[in-house]
Amino acid sequence: MLTAVLRNVLLTRPCGLTFDIDGTLSPIAPTPEAARLFPGVASLLERLRPYARVAVVTGRGITSAAALVGVDEITYIGNHGLEWAEGLPEHHPIRLLPEAEAYRLPAQRLLALAEQHLTLALPCAQIEYKSIGGTIHYRRCPDPVQARQQILELLREPAQESGLLLTEGKMAVELRVPGLNKGQALQRFIEQHQLRSALFAGDDTTDLDGVETLIRLRQEGSCPAAVTIAVRHADTPPRLLERADLVVEGVAGMAALLEEMVIFLEGEAGASSPGWQEKRA
Repeated sequence: MLTAVLRNVLLTRPCGLTFDIDGTLSPIAPTPEAARLFPGVASLLERLRPYARVAVVTGRGITSAAALVGVDEITYIGNHGLEWAEGLPEHHPIRLLPEAEAYRLPAQRLLALAEQHLTLALPCAQIEYKSIGGTIHYRRCPDPVQARQQILELLREPAQESGLLLTEGKMAVELRVPGLNKGQALQRFIEQHQLRSALFAGDDTTDLDGVETLIRLRQEGSCPAAVTIAVRHADTPPRLLERADLVVEGVAGMAALLEEMVIFLEGEAGASSPGWQEKRA
């Protein structure tokens, strides 16, 4: 049963429904390529489109995110807000924020350094290359604590010298453009579509920026109907669970909530004039 807060978000227009992918819509997998959406989630996202602006906000590059999600006519926000597309890349161009371009070569140099060193020293690690920056995954390493330390020691100083940001996710170290995060991406999305309500769901440290931004926008009154959701796993950051408005149990819990939202919206649409649905350009 949807809470009154969620029902208010869904019925306040224009509405934005935004989701992290890995650990939120897709179970965590050993490698990025092995990930798959939870069964039924793609169809649920498609059914939400008539009622809201739907977006996925992810640390993945858009090409990778779109291959995983596979739903057209939703907004893909990739690489923590650096990449934007209004649908699948085969139909919609990927736009990069121009201010990030200065970091392309420094990021390439650092990832080349990582590849050169880790190929021999830490072959269990996997480098995920993105348009600018990348992620080093160590989930497959037999000693993840030692692997993490080795990656951080290798990249911390050169990243600082080049002005790049070194952050951590679940069993991963990310090399990112500074000043970009999921919170800023959400605010840009909300302002672009002049949204009066928004939902954001995530499960990891990088999702905390999105949660804090929605809380702030709600308090300021610029997005008065806003709700944040944490997806609980064994390693979900405690701070995220503490700050989110609602907590669901795992990806299965998130999928069940999506289904409830769809049923509620379709029921409301059937009970009222079809003209109430948001008109999209």
